[in-house]
Amino acid sequence: MKNGRYWVGLDIGDYRTSVCILGAEDSPVLELVVDTTGACIEEALSAIQTSDIEAVAVESGAVSGILQQLRQLPFPLVVLDAGKVSRFLAIRPNKTDCNDARGLAEIARLGKFAHLRVHLRGADCQLLRDQLVIRQQLVRQRTAVRNALRAMLRSNGSSLRQVQIGAAYRENMEAELTALTAAGAGAAADQIRPLVDICEALTSYIIQSDKRIRQQAEEHPIAKRFLAIPGVGPVCALSFYSAIEDPMRFPRAADVGAYLGMVPRTKQSGLIVQRSRITRAGNSMTRGHLVLSAGVMLSRAAKDTEIGDWGKKLVSRIGYPKARMAVARKMAIAMLSIWKSDADFVPYPTRS
Repeated sequence: MKNGRYWVGLDIGDYRTSVCILGAEDSPVLELVVDTTGACIEEALSAIQTSDIEAVAVESGAVSGILQQLRQLPFPLVVLDAGKVSRFLAIRPNKTDCNDARGLAEIARLGKFAHLRVHLRGADCQLLRDQLVIRQQLVRQRTAVRNALRAMLRSNGSSLRQVQIGAAYRENMEAELTALTAAGAGAAADQIRPLVDICEALTSYIIQSDKRIRQQAEEHPIAKRFLAIPGVGPVCALSFYSAIEDPMRFPRAADVGAYLGMVPRTKQSGLIVQRSRITRAGNSMTRGHLVLSAGVMLSRAAKDTEIGDWGKKLVSRIGYPKARMAVARKMAIAMLSIWKSDADFVPYPTRS
C-alpha cells in the first residue's frame, strides 16, 4: 500500500472485530474482519506503515482488556464515547459492524475529538476502579436484602421499623425470628433466615473492602491529600483519583465540574436561555461519592472551611439539595487544584 495518511476504525466485538482503513478518498482503502485480539488487529494494520496512521478510533463500550492490548501497540489509539458517536453511526440506514467501523474511521478523519474522546485508564488505575465498583455493588445488594428482610418481617407481624447493621445485628434478627416462631409463623421464619445470613455475609465483605480501601487511600501519595478535606473519606478520595488519573487533562480546575456532570444543563434559542438540572455527564459513581462527602461537609460536625461556610449560606437561598451539589462541585475543583499544584488543602486560603 502506497504511503499517505490513513485513519482506522475498529468495531470491536466479543469474538470478531471489523476493521476499516480510510485514506484521503471517500472509499475505504481496506475492509476486513479479524479475531478480537491485539495480535490479529496489529497484523491487519501491518498493511500500512505505522507512521502513516493518523488515528485508530474505537468505541468506549469495548472490553477493557482488548483496549489495554491496543494501548501497547505503536498506534495512535483514540477511544470515543459510545453514547455520543452512536448518533453519528445511526446516519446510515443499515447498522452493521462494517458500517460502524467505517463511521468510526470517518470520525477519526475529521479529527474533532474534544467532546468525544474518553480517557483510557492505566491498568493499575483500572484495578483500583474495579475495586470501588465491586464495593458499590455489594452495598447495593445489601440494601436490597435489608429492604426485603424488613418487608418480610413486617408482613408477618413484626413491628421492626429498620434493619440496623452493627454488632447487635445477629442478636436482634434472632430475637425477631424467635418471636415469629412463638407467634406460630415458624415456616415464615425459616424462609427469612437465609436473608439474615446473606445480609451478614455482605456486611462482612463490605467491612473487609473498606479496610483495604482505607489503607490504600492513606498510603496513596495523592489520595491521602484529599483526606485532609473535611467530609472526604477514603472511598471518595480514591474514586476521584481513579476517575481523573491525569489532572493535566483539564486546563482549568473548574472544568472538572462539567466533566463529572455537576453543572446545569443550558438550552439557548434566540433570546431565550433555559437552565435546568445538572447534565449528569461523566461517571455517576464518583459524582455520588462527591455528593455524599458534600453532605458531610455541610453537617454541623464538620470542621469549618471556606467551602463549607459558603455552602451553608447557599442552603438558605436555594435549598439543601442544590446547595449540596454546588458544594460537591466546589470540592471537586479544590481537589483537582491541590493535585495540580502539588499542595496541601487549606481550609481558608489567602487571596492574593
